[in-house]
Amino acid sequence: MRVGILGAGPAGLLVGWLLRQRGVDVTIFEARPYVGGISRSFRWHGFTCDIGAHRLFTHDETALRFLLSAVPMGRHIRRSRLYLAGKWIRDPANIIEILWRYFPSTAIRIVTSYLLRPRHISVKSFDDFVEARYGAALNRFFFRPYTEKLLGLPSSQISADWAQRKVRIGGLFEFLHESTRKQFGYFYYPIRGGYGAIIERYYRDISECVRVHAPVCGLEIVEGKIEAVIFKKGNTYDREAFDHVISTLPLTTIAQFLGQSFPLAYQDVKCVYLLIGRPLVSDNHWIYFIEKDFAINRLVEFKNLSPIDQPQNHTVLCAEVTSVDLENAVQHVINDLVRCGLVRSDEILDSMVLYEECAYPVFDLSYKEHVAIARKTLECIPNLHLIGRAAEFQHLELDEIYGKALSLVNRLVPVSHTIIGEAQMETSPELPMVWAVILTFNNYEDTKECLRSLRRTNYRNLSILVVDNGSSDGTPEHIKDEFPEVKVIETGHNLGVPWGYNIGFSYALHAGAQYILMLNNDTVVEPQMIHHLVKAAQGNPDVGILMPKVLYYSNPDTIWAAGGRHRFFPPAHVILGQDRPATMFNKPFYLEYAISCGLLIHRRAFEKAGLFDPGYFFYFDDWDFSQRVRAHGLKILFVPEALMWHKVSRSTRRSDRETFFWQVWGESCARFYRRHGQPVFLSLFLHVSFLMVREFLKGNRYMLKYFWKGVCEGLRRPLGPIPTVDDIILPPPSQDYAAL
Repeated sequence: MRVGILGAGPAGLLVGWLLRQRGVDVTIFEARPYVGGISRSFRWHGFTCDIGAHRLFTHDETALRFLLSAVPMGRHIRRSRLYLAGKWIRDPANIIEILWRYFPSTAIRIVTSYLLRPRHISVKSFDDFVEARYGAALNRFFFRPYTEKLLGLPSSQISADWAQRKVRIGGLFEFLHESTRKQFGYFYYPIRGGYGAIIERYYRDISECVRVHAPVCGLEIVEGKIEAVIFKKGNTYDREAFDHVISTLPLTTIAQFLGQSFPLAYQDVKCVYLLIGRPLVSDNHWIYFIEKDFAINRLVEFKNLSPIDQPQNHTVLCAEVTSVDLENAVQHVINDLVRCGLVRSDEILDSMVLYEECAYPVFDLSYKEHVAIARKTLECIPNLHLIGRAAEFQHLELDEIYGKALSLVNRLVPVSHTIIGEAQMETSPELPMVWAVILTFNNYEDTKECLRSLRRTNYRNLSILVVDNGSSDGTPEHIKDEFPEVKVIETGHNLGVPWGYNIGFSYALHAGAQYILMLNNDTVVEPQMIHHLVKAAQGNPDVGILMPKVLYYSNPDTIWAAGGRHRFFPPAHVILGQDRPATMFNKPFYLEYAISCGLLIHRRAFEKAGLFDPGYFFYFDDWDFSQRVRAHGLKILFVPEALMWHKVSRSTRRSDRETFFWQVWGESCARFYRRHGQPVFLSLFLHVSFLMVREFLKGNRYMLKYFWKGVCEGLRRPLGPIPTVDDIILPPPSQDYAAL
């Protein structure tokens, strides 16, 4: 299959990279001499600058970890401000602060208008949406000016869809609300190379597939399908044939190639860069200017996003402007910054303007109808596919583009459930295929003992996969030297226990595994354990998870765990059999929860319930998976004949990471009860209260502030979707991480 991709912005490069991972022949055409589109970064006066303000925030933990695996990123607690009516207020805006800061006249108008707002109107426009929720006064004072300035239309002519995506104002209890795209408290940003480092990472892998200075001029249509792409090559025109064409170009451009016309509009943006002769202007990541008499929409200071490799004695500001012409943009920005007191005119050492076309799709009142007509027209060409902000006429962020790219690639090239290029194992027809998946993070001696115990098992249809989560002690190299039969995948860095396991699960399931043996690296298995687990599984077709009897490694006559259950009062998750003699729990029984230091999981459990939730870093991830597996009608079986030994928390609860452990414990607890608590906040309140009282009495009162901090973070962090097997894509380990 040959695929032509029009445009080397984030959408084109991501879909091209994903297609190349599946062996597809890809060519990407880019008219400009550089790639990345509006998501690129560049150097100016020694600074790394972006095209405007960018940051990574997503509800999708799988997409987040895919993007985090590209380059090292820092997690930032949001610092931003709004400039409104001569005053600085915090961003995201909070109605309590607005009423307080603009009391009495403006506050009284806002409250009165809110009480008298029209509540049962037909919502079509931006004004309709905002005024039905917040009243006309707050719309006139706060929402309308910025929106009209940004999109260049009266708010009465802007669709309510834009308001649904963008309008949000906080209240008294906003700390209880989950972070959203409209109101988030944290974000991620690359440590080096600016926001464009993310896209640059994928470009490096497929640079030979990208043709810059190659503007597409037309499409050759034969019998209703695209036969070839016509593009400019120097001073001549050339054509290249493809089986499929993926366009990231604006809908209006594709329409011209096909002799069509769609009445859709895009808003261009001017980015004004100022070199300032002092170390910092403010400590904010970005600042919004709400009023229409300010030309600036949003201001970003790149040193506050990452100070690495940035000059110390100067700083660069970037102002996004849409409401003034290109020639006067710099002077308007300077006037705005001087007027609000951020800079003095004599501090400005240099300036530059970059112009970006089609930065925002304009959602006017008729855009939905026109987009529907455009899509219906283009659907008549079966081998033409659209992706990206301009092509789909949607305001998409990078994580959303990745999700759409993966979905498109899965449609074009469905994932084969046999890993291409892997040597076929010697299989036994009477034994189902088992893949042991072990997650490592340092502590090689433990991993070596675990692998040696697997070598002693006589299960003949067993393969072993180790996923290394960024070890710094040479664990991957040692495994390759001492255990050449073991497959090793290196993630390059630690993005959490569930994410690391998911990489291994996805690989093993695509390789055809019927069962996955999930093991911690600090475990040792009894030679017959796999036989006992598989035999029990084969005799119970409604079972999704099987758990062995887990004994203490340091005290092998004592049980560490025989499963788990929920105790209603006092509320807690209880490990069954803990500290009981190994001679107890000698009959199989069904469990509420399985503990993931060692489990045999049938592939049907993953197919029905999805993989582990990567929103957990560790702790509660196995309880969450057990809950979902049972919710899908599968059972969890304890198999007493199957034995293993566990060294218990060698990686997660070291003394030098104790505060981190307590914070993750709190965050995971909140996440679990948000997903599964009945009712959510009552069950969470009871469980957290009991834990804090118990730990206080046990002498851990100094750690409770970290636990509570984690609980608050868990309440704010988006839950997002549960990943499936085909959602897990692992880029090769980044050299950028190795340099840290």
